[in-house]
Amino acid sequence: MKKPWTRGSIVFFLVTLFCLPAFAGSLDGKTFSGEEGLIGKTASGNDVVVFEDGKFISNGCKEWGFSGGEYTTTNDGDKVHFIADTYSEKYGRITWTGTVVGNHLDATYIWYDKGKYSKPEQVKWFSGNIK
Repeated sequence: MKKPWTRGSIVFFLVTLFCLPAFAGSLDGKTFSGEEGLIGKTASGNDVVVFEDGKFISNGCKEWGFSGGEYTTTNDGDKVHFIADTYSEKYGRITWTGTVVGNHLDATYIWYDKGKYSKPEQVKWFSGNIK
């Protein structure tokens, strides 16, 4: 007689194995070009964001030392929601949250200066289309 937890473990493993691509790296290979600005304000610049090898990269933030950060996704019909944290040794952390629908990405990102994680320095938006 097989123990119920053994079958459950196998089912859990198989479900996890087949669902993993939907949660990590499902946006890989996509690049979006668009505008960015402070929340509530008009655009103040341009950026290109890239999803590559399970990492989210903001080309505009690279000049400030922010490296690519791992991202995770959840699917909701035709929408793919993502979240990523990028870090700079000198300037702290930026947390990105966004949604991709078709060929369009809308995101919000919050910059926390190094050592000052209780209050954001800036809250900005990004809106772009696939490149």
